[in-house]
Amino acid sequence: MQTRPSPHPDHPLSAETSTGTGSGDDTWPATAARPPLAVLLRDGFRWFTDRLNATAVEDGEPGISAAAAMVISYLHPEGSRPAEIARAMGVSRQHVHTVSRELTDAGILTTTPDPHSRRDRLLVPTPAGEQRRRRALAHLAGLEAELAQRLDPGEFDQLRELLTRLWTPSAEDLPSRAPRE
Repeated sequence: MQTRPSPHPDHPLSAETSTGTGSGDDTWPATAARPPLAVLLRDGFRWFTDRLNATAVEDGEPGISAAAAMVISYLHPEGSRPAEIARAMGVSRQHVHTVSRELTDAGILTTTPDPHSRRDRLLVPTPAGEQRRRRALAHLAGLEAELAQRLDPGEFDQLRELLTRLWTPSAEDLPSRAPRE
């Protein structure tokens, strides 16, 4: 088994830490050797987004922020309302609008009138944005293969199964694609 990737440079646990939990226990099991799961998941997300962004820049595409990469992952190919993306991401509509300006300036998406609502607009990937998304999906497969090589046989499949079980949204969790009434 290979060593795991280094944590992101601004990893909060560069040394052993101990904080009160309010439960009478003076220690919390977060240490540099055992960081909180949320930190590990965040570092994994950053590893993927940093590597995808670096590859896009190498291919001559503009670099984008991690927030922009997240918005792209929620875009429906036929277009998405900013409010739907905001609900799905758990952020404000203003945040999605700010990030959509970054993506528009980068030529990755455009806005068009929503044919089902006069007051709404849709965020739609441009042809260049759709190409970028497809290349990113292909590169993701390579990154996943790289991670699989760092784990013992079967561990990568187990990791995928556990994450899928925890975070695959049910149908009622997904934003509606149906026109508004």
